[in-house]
Amino acid sequence: MRIYTDRYNYLFGPVPSRRLGRSLGVDIIPLKICTLNCIYCEVGKTTSCITDRRNFDDPDDIIAEFKEKYPKLKDKLDIVTVTGAGEPTLNLNLGYILGEIKKVSEHPVAVLTNSTLFTDENVRKELSFADVVVPSIDAATPEVYKQVCAPHRNLDIVAINEAVVKFSNEFSGKLMIEVLLCEGLNDNMDELKKIAGVIKRCRYDLVQLNTVHRPPAFSRAKTVPEKTLLDAALYFKSEGIRVENVGNYIHEFEGCELTQAQLERLISMRPCSLDDISQVFGVSKEYVKSVLDSLDRRSLKITPHNGVDFFFIKK
Repeated sequence: MRIYTDRYNYLFGPVPSRRLGRSLGVDIIPLKICTLNCIYCEVGKTTSCITDRRNFDDPDDIIAEFKEKYPKLKDKLDIVTVTGAGEPTLNLNLGYILGEIKKVSEHPVAVLTNSTLFTDENVRKELSFADVVVPSIDAATPEVYKQVCAPHRNLDIVAINEAVVKFSNEFSGKLMIEVLLCEGLNDNMDELKKIAGVIKRCRYDLVQLNTVHRPPAFSRAKTVPEKTLLDAALYFKSEGIRVENVGNYIHEFEGCELTQAQLERLISMRPCSLDDISQVFGVSKEYVKSVLDSLDRRSLKITPHNGVDFFFIKK
């Protein structure tokens, strides 16, 4: 089997999303510019922590690549996901990018966000162009938020959660709230009750409960035991919250070529195991190893997590 080397600058995938299925990612934020420095982040530690929205790459370059590549990939997708190696709402051109992608895409367009800039009315308006928004609510108290998410000093979790509630009641699309639990930090009943209190005021479609499944930015981010995750889900359900445990989900699908460039792009965005990559592209683990062997070993990082090796491209 030939190893292809076609390159994308802004698109990655299709990749399996635990939340959304087969996703074509559109990366609109450089690595690793974010409003938070979350201890569980699978992309790594934040190198530039900011809260002011900025212009990054020319949005027309992003749209041009999407228009060129999307027709070739659309039969292999469930969704288009606007995201980034940081926080996508930091991009001042978010609304324009979403609007232009929507003109082309035959699939729903989603945005994954840490919710921090929902206090900005312009951000909420721009997000309204999306079909699906996936905001995070990982804490409800400042103390826990600081421990889990290490926010920029300008951020106030109470104001952020209020803004998520406001957005949820304005947004006409699908809202899927993600709650990620770290053992010993935000998995206690006091914090879960407060998080549930925020969620119950939201108009949402589903809450997805998750934990640390890939090598985190900081080793103190620990996976919660399955029983703890189940107990949290059962508590949420007892409060009338529509919730599912996402788990370490990998969506198998066929039709995507394993290329050197695709693999580099995939594992530069998220650490993946051999099983992950094999299932994503529908090829044997032996072939995955052969493509991994073709990569620059100086930039390839191998990190064990819960007894499994994960591969990641260092930038």
